[in-house]
Amino acid sequence: MKIFFLLTSLAFFLSGATASAQTSSRHGLDNFGLARGVIIETPPIPPAFASNRQREVGGTQSASTDKIHTKLALFSHARPNLLMTASQSLDGFTTGNSKIDGLIAAAGARHGVDPVLLYAIMHRESAFKQRAVSYKGARGLMQLMPATAARFGVRDIFDPAQNIEGGTRYVRYLLNFFGGDVPLALAGYNAGEGAVLKYGRRVPPYRETQEYVRRIGERYALMRSPQTAFTAPSVTTAQMSVIEATETPSVTLYERQVGAVRLPDGKFRLVSQ
Repeated sequence: MKIFFLLTSLAFFLSGATASAQTSSRHGLDNFGLARGVIIETPPIPPAFASNRQREVGGTQSASTDKIHTKLALFSHARPNLLMTASQSLDGFTTGNSKIDGLIAAAGARHGVDPVLLYAIMHRESAFKQRAVSYKGARGLMQLMPATAARFGVRDIFDPAQNIEGGTRYVRYLLNFFGGDVPLALAGYNAGEGAVLKYGRRVPPYRETQEYVRRIGERYALMRSPQTAFTAPSVTTAQMSVIEATETPSVTLYERQVGAVRLPDGKFRLVSQ
């Protein structure tokens, strides 16, 4: 049963497309491009930063991970927080790589961006895969398009330090540009500043962008919720290896269930399963 589940999951994700960042470049322009959104038949999407939603765990699960997935379903969709907290650390979370953790915290501290927000963006963009490349050409941990990377001084887009620094500079720029409004900054990161300006400094009515803002808001709220420390299921090193092997960056309009797990060292990690 466990082998069947792993093979089924692998086949499914190999058939999917990888998400990309900076939708402005997806639509042929850099950050001031007027993005047109993705045309696809899907169920209606709730507005950005919607209230809590309960999702059931579907499909056949292996005996070693089904309890973890069930627990994730109970708390993974916390009410998103619209305000960025002042912080200079990941507050108990880890990417699984202490060097990357340090780079996120340092870049956030330098530019006045909550490292937890950067972590949430990175998980949504690349699932912490340093060599991630989207089908539109976005690259690295923060999924920077080449033009955006060059704009913010990145020369080696796959270098973790440069990629994180460039992504953080861009987030800081967007926060300044939109007066500290986090949802608008996230919308700009996904669709470009021009798209946000086009719609009167509001989150553009593109399903992809609205889902992007909502999903990162959910991650941020989950990481900031005091209840996460009490409700996150514990995983073994072996279980975490299975999760990491199947975890991929989210595709444009579909995303697996996101939650937090407690690692053997006591730290927490976002996962999508």
